[in-house]
Amino acid sequence: MTRSTSRLDDGTNGRLMYESAVWRDSQLWPGVQFHILRMSLLRRQRLMQELQSLTSEESFHRAAPDEMGSEVSAAELQIRIDAIVIRTALLEMKGLSIDGQPASVESLLESGPESLAHEIAEAIAYESSLNENERKN
Repeated sequence: MTRSTSRLDDGTNGRLMYESAVWRDSQLWPGVQFHILRMSLLRRQRLMQELQSLTSEESFHRAAPDEMGSEVSAAELQIRIDAIVIRTALLEMKGLSIDGQPASVESLLESGPESLAHEIAEAIAYESSLNENERKN
């Protein structure tokens, strides 16, 4: 997965063009591509509101690994978080059929390869985070 140093591309007439979504090639599933949304201020706010209770619950379970079932509970919460993130930012996929049908967001989550779902969730998280230069500005 490559990430450019600038998210703005030179457009026509001296204007800068920003793409609100980006295609990524799967590193785990050669030939599969996925189209994911980049985070905007409002999209990030909505996602954070939706995830707030789940992430605090997950942190609680990870902080108490000796408790019976805490690791399983934390893992289950992470799966729920990944599903929300994927539903929020995955637009489409190319190069993958699931049970003879073109892959969709729901078919990926319901019946698709777990490793690809994790890869897509990680790509969305990576795309959503600010790099060091963006944090300074």
